[in-house]
Amino acid sequence: MSTTGGTPAPQAPAPTGEDPRGVPRTRRGGNVQSMVLSMLVILGLVAVVVWAVPRPSGVQQPPADVANAASGAAGRLPFVPPVPAVPAGWTPTSAEVNRSTDGVLTWHVGYRTDEGRYVAVEVARDATPGWVRAQTASGAADGTEDVDGREWERQLQPDRGRRSLLRTQDGLTVIATGEAGYPVLGELVRATEAGWASAGSTWGAPPA
Repeated sequence: MSTTGGTPAPQAPAPTGEDPRGVPRTRRGGNVQSMVLSMLVILGLVAVVVWAVPRPSGVQQPPADVANAASGAAGRLPFVPPVPAVPAGWTPTSAEVNRSTDGVLTWHVGYRTDEGRYVAVEVARDATPGWVRAQTASGAADGTEDVDGREWERQLQPDRGRRSLLRTQDGLTVIATGEAGYPVLGELVRATEAGWASAGSTWGAPPA
């Protein structure tokens, strides 16, 4: 016989393996484990794909068009801008006219050699000592270098591994400079003079 208003009878505790809502605990734990394992598998697959996809080592710039740049610079310079006839495998990285230290108008051509060394030729008329220091990274005198019977001044900046060959003739200064050794800079000197010869010029003088 039941009575109204009495205290409800206490409910029996949930069976082992269930929470108070009747959901088996083992099943909930299994679901969580499955989700974690699935996430780990997905992350592993993503890592494999990212590792397998080839990536460029750096931004590749197109080679500079030295001949075209020299043609455009000819009317701005008081000398013939050389287009060096460099060895095969050298890549031109820049070719331009700039107003450098002390306002000296400079023809600059940069290259990456076949061994990955950066070198450049700088040409200017009425160069100043400050301009020379800037182009050689304040290099110190390091003797002379004979290039096809002509004597070039060697300059060395040991802290930066920078070497330069310098020669001034008829008011025009040429500096071959960069990370390479003097023999490689000598090749750049020959290439510069060969470029002038192919244009009918001698040491930057207008063709006859």
